[in-house]
Parts: sequence; structure tokens; C-alpha cells
Amino acid sequence: MREKAMWAVLHKSWEESMKSDRTLLRQLMLKTTGEQLWSASEPELIQRFPEIPMEVWQCFVKRRNRTDLEKVESYLNQHHIHILLYHSSSYPAILREIHQPPAILYWKGNFSLADLNIAVVGSRKADSYGLSVAEQLGSDLSKAGVCVVSGLARGIDAKSHKGALNGSGGTIAVQGCGIDRIYPKENSRLAEQILAHEKGCIITEFPLGSIPSAWHFPQRNRIISGLSQGVVIVQAAVKSGAFITVETALEQGRDVFAVPGQINNPLSAGPHRFLQEGARLITGVDDILEEYGQKSLFRAEEVPESKMALTKEEERVLQYITAEPVTIEEIAYLSRLSMAELMPLLSMLELYGLVKQMIGRKYIRIG
Repeated sequence: MREKAMWAVLHKSWEESMKSDRTLLRQLMLKTTGEQLWSASEPELIQRFPEIPMEVWQCFVKRRNRTDLEKVESYLNQHHIHILLYHSSSYPAILREIHQPPAILYWKGNFSLADLNIAVVGSRKADSYGLSVAEQLGSDLSKAGVCVVSGLARGIDAKSHKGALNGSGGTIAVQGCGIDRIYPKENSRLAEQILAHEKGCIITEFPLGSIPSAWHFPQRNRIISGLSQGVVIVQAAVKSGAFITVETALEQGRDVFAVPGQINNPLSAGPHRFLQEGARLITGVDDILEEYGQKSLFRAEEVPESKMALTKEEERVLQYITAEPVTIEEIAYLSRLSMAELMPLLSMLELYGLVKQMIGRKYIRIG
């Protein structure tokens, strides 16, 4: 812990003087230890590492002189903050692949990537359809053992995290501020729920105490996609933060999935742009799982027709479901059934392999 506390102090000084230049910091980690940096004088540091601007060492030495390492260690322990250094064997291999991987990661909870990690991103101002889709995707992915990665922002991010709490895959929230802050504050309760999950984690590359500055979020987004094999864009305007995350994912060689929306909705512009450029259209979690050769946990086994004996109520519902998606509200209206009566009938039709539930509380006929 002492070694990591030393690097945390240097990192704070580094961000104050160097901002986004992480290459030199990663190189420095491969050349020396925190203990050596802590014991060296300012002239020695300047002489030994001439490639690093003098201002960094001046800032570091000033901070070092007024820092009590025992208090830093106590703070980290008290707040259950862990530090992962770039040269550590525990550093995620998938993250090492990206351009400018973080030199230092701070995390709370259980930082454990799954065999498959999928990012779900989208607008902070998503409508009810987008929010419902994000939560359903998060839930279904996690129930399939997939880790859901997102940014803890309002809207799509928050809903995908919330849904992921329903399954065993868990979720990773990547912040654009220090690990000892939660942004936005309205998601504080959600953050607590994430940390309470056995596979829930909050992570950031920004030093302790860092405020959520505007330039942090584009930096944060490369980590969201960097930790994931694929990225799903639900709702987002063109050139929004989520749109840029997907562009970054493409640069990183990640798979891109997009949820279609209404053509007259501005929030559909982002997903539709990527669909035009070759992203895979998804109507449910099966479309994602199939891409990675994983068996769906949700697709019902087909039941031979000879063994089917539909009730009058099941036949009544089935006649209103076609190859075109129809909402559950439309089915209820046409069949004149209440939701309480309709839901178990739809479940049985899914079990028979006659209908399939899609995103947005819609059903199609497949039998």
C-alpha cells in the first residue's frame, strides 16, 4: 500500500502540471519505483529523468514535503480505495491494447472483468423507450453472465447499470472524476448498489479529489470502450459523448451494436448513422450473445407442434401477433385482456417458441 500511496501523490502532481500526457508517466513506472522517487531530491529527479519537464518535479517535491504518507494510506483504507498501476500483472490485458492506456486506475468494489464485457452507452436525455431498452439490455446481459460497462451518467448509463444489478455478470461504472466523488450526485444511491453487488465496481483514472471537469469525459469514454469487447449505442445524437465513445470503440477495434429507433427522433440519429456504416442492428440480447458464440438464456426451446395444445385464451392472443412487432399494450387492447391476464399467456407462447419478446415491450410471431 505504501508504494501505491507514493504513486498516488505523484499522480496528483502530474495531473496538475501535465494533464493528459500519460505516455511519460507509464514509461516512468517501468524505470523506477515510488520509493526511489520519494527519497530522491529535486535535483536528482531532474538529472535522472531529463525527459520529464522540470515543473512536474517541482510540483511533486512541494506536494511530497507536505504529505504524510500514513494519512494517505489511512484515507485509502478507510474509503476502501484500491490502486492499480500500469506495470502490475493484474492490469487488464484488454485495456493495455488501447491508445494511451491509463497509467493508474483507482477502484472500489470488485474489479473483475468477465469473459465477455459489453458497454452500453447513450444519451443523458433519453426518452422512456431508450431508458427501458437500456435497463432491459443491462439486465439480460448480466443474467447471461456478461459484465455491463458504462459511465454512471444520467439516462442510458444509469439505467444499464441498474438493469445489470439483476444478474450475476455485474457492472463496471467508469467515472470522469476522482474515485472519492460520485458524479452526478443523484446517482449516489445507484453507486452504493453497484458496490454492494458481488461483481460491481466503480473505477477511474483521475487522481483523488479530482472534480468532474468537462475534458475528463472524452478521456473517460476511451476506458469504457477499452474495457469491452463490444459497445451498444441505444439513443444518442450525432457527435454526442456517446457517439464519440462508439467512434473510439471503432478505433480500438471493438464490435459495435446499435438499437434502432424512430426515424423522426433526433436521438435515433447516432445509432442509425452507425447502422448505415455497418454496425449490427440488435432487437434484443440474443443478437449480442450470438455474435460471440454464446447460447441464449432467453430463447425458448421449440416445442413440436404435435405436442402443442393451445388454450382458447392462448389462441386468442396469438392471432394478434404477426411478423411485424406489436406492443404489449396493442395486444392487450385487441385481445381485450388485462395485463395481469395477458402476461402469463405471452410467457407460455414464448415457451412454445411461437412468439419472441423484443426490446421496447414488443412481440413478434416466429412459429
